[in-house]
Amino acid sequence: MHDELLDAGCTPECQAEYDALPDDEARLCYLKRHRRHLVETLHQQQEKLSCLDYMIFTLEQHSKGREIV
Repeated sequence: MHDELLDAGCTPECQAEYDALPDDEARLCYLKRHRRHLVETLHQQQEKLSCLDYMIFTLEQHSKGREIV
């Protein structure tokens, strides 16, 4: 299970927390919480990419002499 935790972006501290949990139900909750965190981080990165894409688009249009409305 440790290889899978590493692949999922868990730190050694995260793995230690996981190992210390008392049962599978607690481990399942922990994994779901970690998943939610990863999805939130992904969404934040997607927003940053969207901003960069817009900046690139704007500069490309400006260099072609087109006005953005």
